[in-house]
Amino acid sequence: MKKRIKPLPAIIVGAAILIGAIWFINESRYPNVPAFDDHFTRKFLNKDKKVSDGFYEFKSKTNQYTMWFPEEYQVLHKYREDYTRNDESYENWSAAYIQPYENDKQTYAIKVEFSENDTKSASIYVASLFKEQLDSKKTKQVETSNTRIYYDYAYTYFRGTNQHIVHNDKRLLR
Repeated sequence: MKKRIKPLPAIIVGAAILIGAIWFINESRYPNVPAFDDHFTRKFLNKDKKVSDGFYEFKSKTNQYTMWFPEEYQVLHKYREDYTRNDESYENWSAAYIQPYENDKQTYAIKVEFSENDTKSASIYVASLFKEQLDSKKTKQVETSNTRIYYDYAYTYFRGTNQHIVHNDKRLLR
């Protein structure tokens, strides 16, 4: 008696091989960097537009702005409040990068909030945010004809119950 291949298992195996091959080809199109390893983050990035060494073009889901996004960061999305958006007028997100350091890890973060507000109250909001988060009284600012960016740099560490903020190579105790 001749043995025949049963059609249903052969179809299932063939479909699994085809789906696996398509998935592998699709995944190999992305750069081999942490930002593209995360499926949520890659939705914002243009894999074909490396704007500078270590940066890819990030396009907001509000379609209101683009920016350079570091290739080692990933947009946080574990909790609902990690990424929020309201149509085209508001978007709030954070991205993080964890780097091993000696016997520990250091976390670097980017926090972005896009909001179409009146410019009169923006400076009050920015001053409050930077004072609270970075203990910064004077932010740096870049302004073009239609964009204003406030920025500063600091890092925080804890020794016991004391929080230390290092800002412009000056140690502050909070």
